Amino acid sequence: MRTPACIAILLVAVVVLGAGCVGESQPPPEEAEKSVLLEAVARINGELESINASIGESARVLGETGLRSAAGKEAVQRAMLNHPYTESTLVATKEGIVTMAVPESYAGTVGSDISSHAETERSVQEQVPLVSEVFPLAEGYAGVAQSYPIFGAGGEYIGFVSVAYRSDALIGRAIVPLINGTPYDIWVTQTDGLVVYDTTPEEIGRNLFADPVYQAPGLQEAFSRIVAEPSGSLEYSFWERNWERNVTKKAIWDTAGISGTEWRVVATRSADAGEVPATTGERPPVADTAGDMKAFVGEAAAYAREHGRTDALAAFNNPAGEFVRDELYIFAYDMNGTVLALPFQQALIGADRSAVHDVSGVAYIAGMKRLAAEGGGSINYIYPNPARGYAEDLKLGYVLPVDETWFVGSGVYIPGVAATFNTSVRETLVQRVKAARDYAQKQGREAACAAFNDVSGDFADGEAYIFAYTMNGTTLALPYQPEYIGENRFDLEDRYGVRIILLESAAAESGGGFVYITYYNPDTGVDGLKLCYVAPVDGEWFVGSGVYAGA
Repeated sequence: MRTPACIAILLVAVVVLGAGCVGESQPPPEEAEKSVLLEAVARINGELESINASIGESARVLGETGLRSAAGKEAVQRAMLNHPYTESTLVATKEGIVTMAVPESYAGTVGSDISSHAETERSVQEQVPLVSEVFPLAEGYAGVAQSYPIFGAGGEYIGFVSVAYRSDALIGRAIVPLINGTPYDIWVTQTDGLVVYDTTPEEIGRNLFADPVYQAPGLQEAFSRIVAEPSGSLEYSFWERNWERNVTKKAIWDTAGISGTEWRVVATRSADAGEVPATTGERPPVADTAGDMKAFVGEAAAYAREHGRTDALAAFNNPAGEFVRDELYIFAYDMNGTVLALPFQQALIGADRSAVHDVSGVAYIAGMKRLAAEGGGSINYIYPNPARGYAEDLKLGYVLPVDETWFVGSGVYIPGVAATFNTSVRETLVQRVKAARDYAQKQGREAACAAFNDVSGDFADGEAYIFAYTMNGTTLALPYQPEYIGENRFDLEDRYGVRIILLESAAAESGGGFVYITYYNPDTGVDGLKLCYVAPVDGEWFVGSGVYAGA
């Protein structure tokens, strides 16, 4: 998994760990860099304001119709569909009692007392729109709670509505389209040093002041400047984004945030980004076949079992060793997602990459963990390809468990396959699936699946059809292949050996997510690469849909 990792935070981070220190005086940032930064800040603020407007409308309806009203619930659901990356919404009284939770999978929180929560106390006391700092949510992830006060018909304060989402999802929606194809990296930190977004996902969640990797005095000086000053610039030396060499980095920052939030937005670029590294032309050719890759992984797993973990990892981490062959190399992870072997990114050894996503939102490390726990298998993901100047290309990975505690894997690029899905297409997909989930939660399984299986109905619009499975793989809805209804397809593999339903079920069990598959396209009559999104209806079954590459 050769990728530029740990870059964006460590970019500014290595003020003294690289060849240079924070300069006493730096030239003013170039206008292009300043333009990118200001646009990034504007886009982040625009996303926050858009959520504010949506939940403000929900608050208005709830104030008019009541904190438990059907109309209020519909308004909350509409607001969430307007922002597909949002995870959940709670409505609470001024006493902190939850009266409504959306989606239905959170219904168990209704009636609970959240008055002691810091964000609840702040909402009740201030009675204004608020954006929280990032904090651990009950849903199991670190996120932001953005709230809006609810006032009754007489103008009295009666409670608040609060929507939760991942900060990196909101910020990424604003940033990724802006910097794709540019020499810029962007990271965002709270003023307490918590990194809430980074173009290198491994850095999200680290603290600039507490993480051991950032404890060099000069580094702390740089970070202290960034969080203390609303805007500014620095210059330093560190690895370029593909980890080939040290380069001079220029960083410029400004501040984003509304309703009490203050996020430092840092844009970085290499001062000599236009130069081609000398090693680029020396790279070996891309491996030819998936079969070679799978055999290679099998050999590595056998080696690890025979020689033991310590010796095997030493061999896997040797860039000049026997487990680096042309563009194939062995990586290894603990079953909890911690990196054990990455021969070309050894700075990541010991890092937890469980939450890492590719550019389309596919949590491929989490998928690999599940596959390894099930005995191994294949998975598709998009990854920088060193043979093509680190362009984002489709890659087929294959993993095998060594034992119940760790696994090994490798990957091969699949050339010539269009594998890009823009933000609008992905968000439309998520909206479609979440609308189907909401319908299923309201109508029940039998009625919902009947609607999903109706080829002339609203849920079977060509390739945009809705499918449904039980968590253990039994087909519930597949409108263009009705012969599979009732069949268990948990072990179904696509042409590349990707275990389709297993990976979709795993994504649904984690609360919802994306998976790449190769599957039959009813609009063309042939198989095509498909990005699917799935969402759980409850703990027993899930719904999903997909979009084909190039659509």
